[in-house]
Amino acid sequence: MKLKIFLSSRNNDKVSINGVTGDTLTEIRKFIKKELEDTKFFGKDLFEIKINEDFGASTSTDSYNKCLQEVRDSDFVIALYNGVAGWAPTGIDLGICHAELDTAMNISTHKTTIIDISKYYTISTTDKDEIKRNKLFNDYLLEQNTFNNPLKLSKANESNDGFKRELLASIQNVIYKHFSERIKLSNIYFNLGGNTKISLDWKKLKYSDRDKNITAILKDLISLSPNFKIFISEAFSIPDNMSVEDAKSFTGRPFLKDQDLIPTTKKNKPTKFGPIHFIGVYGNATEIQVKNLIGFPDISTIRDDFGIYVWEQNTHVQLVFLTECKTPEAVKSKFLLFNNWCRSNREYDNIIKRAEARFHILKSINEAKDIATRK
Repeated sequence: MKLKIFLSSRNNDKVSINGVTGDTLTEIRKFIKKELEDTKFFGKDLFEIKINEDFGASTSTDSYNKCLQEVRDSDFVIALYNGVAGWAPTGIDLGICHAELDTAMNISTHKTTIIDISKYYTISTTDKDEIKRNKLFNDYLLEQNTFNNPLKLSKANESNDGFKRELLASIQNVIYKHFSERIKLSNIYFNLGGNTKISLDWKKLKYSDRDKNITAILKDLISLSPNFKIFISEAFSIPDNMSVEDAKSFTGRPFLKDQDLIPTTKKNKPTKFGPIHFIGVYGNATEIQVKNLIGFPDISTIRDDFGIYVWEQNTHVQLVFLTECKTPEAVKSKFLLFNNWCRSNREYDNIIKRAEARFHILKSINEAKDIATRK
């Protein structure tokens, strides 16, 4: 049992502490690699640290792709950001450090972390291509909202060796948090997939009964959620795997009747957010199956631990498919995971904007209908 960790950074840039130049990032990563690989778990090796020096990465197109493959094969990626995007092949505007981080983030945000060490590096270049790559990398980090883990040296550690010690401690801390997160997630999946009495009882249910159970729980969760009770929200279910046509009929295409959910009178203050539809899927769902249900392939689909979030960019239809809802606890866990995802990725504010835009579109449809049917 080994956790394969990819340590991404520049190679030859040297740390600078109070004007004193220290080790290169290659030397620092070799130090960290040795310290971590010397760590034992019940006497067994625990970590395999991958750095590009191990597989002979050089300034060639093949080495660029080799680095990205190593990222894909790793269990966890730690990016050390010093302000530089790194080398890139001719015609490519993504530096290798930028490309490594983007590859890891696209696989899973849970397997990636960034440590900002740029405060301790002085970067000067007149190369226009390099300046462009560095700016693209910095903009990417700001856009991803992940630029939030700066290394801070204590007064006693303002030296080359102190920098290495503090950086090692910071890396050990993010690995510990990663282990904790993996344990939490694995516990969720063990609990969701087990053959407890409750899960066996749900397996024996008819589709109609599963549908009632899932939708009832979702409605309660929505009504009690501080995040989503302010929306016009509806709860549906697919009481089997999404590949089963009969199961999909329980949900259909609910967004086609969204205009009926928008208040047409002015007696009550209208809700300005929504609708957003929550769909509890008893089994699995794929992005292709979701797109087929909606009937339009050109939509944004985001998969994470909760399931799949869907957004149509022109009409602002929003649907949340919570997968593996095989027990009451599973439905609640998946709904909580979606809430956590919204907040941790700062997507919640965007969801509100889309819901508000959807409301105004539907309001206009209703007003147009009144005009068309006016006698």
